[in-house]
Amino acid sequence: MRNPIESGDDELLVVSWNLHKGRSPLGLQAWKAMRSWLAAMPADVFFLQEAMARRMPMPLAAATFGEPSAEPPGDAWHCQATEIAASLQLQLALGQNVFKPSWRHGNAILSPHPLDLGGRWDISAHRFERRGLLAARMTARGRSISLLCAHLALTRAARVRQMEWIARWIERDAPDGPLILAGDFNDWKNDSLPIFGAIGMHEVAAALGASGRTFPAFSPALGLDKMFVRGLSPREWTSSDAKVAWLSDHRPYIARLGVD
Repeated sequence: MRNPIESGDDELLVVSWNLHKGRSPLGLQAWKAMRSWLAAMPADVFFLQEAMARRMPMPLAAATFGEPSAEPPGDAWHCQATEIAASLQLQLALGQNVFKPSWRHGNAILSPHPLDLGGRWDISAHRFERRGLLAARMTARGRSISLLCAHLALTRAARVRQMEWIARWIERDAPDGPLILAGDFNDWKNDSLPIFGAIGMHEVAAALGASGRTFPAFSPALGLDKMFVRGLSPREWTSSDAKVAWLSDHRPYIARLGVD
């Protein structure tokens, strides 16, 4: 069934979701049901984290903090995001986070609108927890909009360092124009609000007085997922209904944004 939230001519429907590698909170395979949910959601842009891929024969060398990530071999990065992009005929940008001999996953941005890859950066705080920032640019509703997809660290000190680096990147490389930064911030302390508020960005759920809770999926109590915007107006935030609660350990973060 199609989600009742639709975007108007002056709006964007935006979805951010940690796919949990296509598994339910109990570790069961849930990718087919996730794919069906994504196919029924008429979003202008999807920000996906932990898009899982099959075995890759050769590992990639890790970059140091804040450096561009290496480009994976063209035939080695087929993942859940490329599958859904192909089936729905969506534009796609990919950024790898974890590449191991047996499995790999990363961030993805998908859109039905023209999409250009802006770059990939390694923002891992240490070698035991690989994290990345993916940048792209989308042309929609007559505007060019910068898009950033992030998956941040589990420890507070590490993710604050990552958020401060992203804020500096925005000031340096995307100082003007509409911008959306979304993803799994693991930020239940809301440290991100003052960091990105200082550069003129607004967290959608917080701006609307909504809970923003997406974790754990079966009974959301924490707002780990965030969506910050600049040059766009938060109009509505919602989480998905209970039918999605057992697909991933996070519920999707769904926002309707006005194009100023």
